[in-house]
Formats: sequence, C-alpha cells, structure tokens
Amino acid sequence: MDNTSGDTIQGATMLPGEGADTLSVPKLRIPAEAIEAFGNDLTDRVAAYTAALEAHRFSIGEPRPVEHPLVEAIVAAGGMDAVEIAAALPPPEPETPAAPSPLALPTPPTGEITKLRLVEALGAAGKLREAMALLKLEAPATDLTDAELLLRERWFAAQSLNLHASEVATLLEAIGVDPASLIA
Repeated sequence: MDNTSGDTIQGATMLPGEGADTLSVPKLRIPAEAIEAFGNDLTDRVAAYTAALEAHRFSIGEPRPVEHPLVEAIVAAGGMDAVEIAAALPPPEPETPAAPSPLALPTPPTGEITKLRLVEALGAAGKLREAMALLKLEAPATDLTDAELLLRERWFAAQSLNLHASEVATLLEAIGVDPASLIA
C-alpha cells in the first residue's frame, strides 16, 4: 500500500530532462532548504530505501517499506542523480511604504477649522466664556429655541467647523471675533 498519495514536498517541482529524446525523465527540483534539513544522511537514506524497495519486490505478504515523503519522491524520480537542488532564495526585502501622494489627501474646504483649534483660539483671545454662554451649553433643552438647540447639538457633534457657515460666523461676530483671523 502506497502511503504517500496525499503527501507533497513543499517547493519541489519537476523539470524537463536535459536529453534530446522525448522520453527523458524530468528532474526533481528540490529547494536547498529541504535538502539541508536532512543533513548529511539524505544520500544514505535514499540508498537504504532503494535497497529496501528492491528487497520488497520479492517478498510475499510483507508491507511495503515507508520513508519520509522527500526520500520517496527522490527514489521515485530515479535517485539522487535525478535531483536538481534549487538555490536558496534570498530573504525578501522589506517593503518600504510608498510616500503618500499629495493628491491623495483630501484638502479641507476653505474656512474649515477643527473644533479644538477654534477653542484654543477663543481661549487665547479671552472669548471662550462668551462663546460658551452664547451656545447655552448649560441650559435645559426645553428653554432653548429649535435654532439654539440645533446649534448646541451641532457644536457637540462636530469635530471641525466651517467658519463661513452662517451659525458659526454669527456666533463669532457676536463675541467680536473676525472669522478670517482664525484662518491661517
């Protein structure tokens, strides 16, 4: 019974023979790493397995000898003379990330500012308390008009603001801050 039907040798390939006739036996190409894993005894194991298979030909009722799939593949290909050792591949070069294209980054719309930057600018100008008072952040929702509630909720939800939006421009003008002064 052949025990190697599902076994494969990783990286092994069959190459066309070098003879001129069409019946030449292809060479078995084995990566150097697979050969090196066996050390010096691979040739001895191939010879011993070949001898064991020859002796088995004349046996009756004896199980077929079994060996490592690589050894069996080498014997099936015709022995060590039918093996071509593939050079070890150099380690892959680490990939360097490509520089991001300046066109790939979205450009913020004119007048766009992060809420953090706006808060920092208002704080530096001494206008943060006035802005927070106009947003009525502490007032109950029932005491606010729909427009005031919408403005407050937009403030909480936003990560960035457009200084040209009417609500933002109106708020900044009410506390005496020119929106153009915040765009750098």
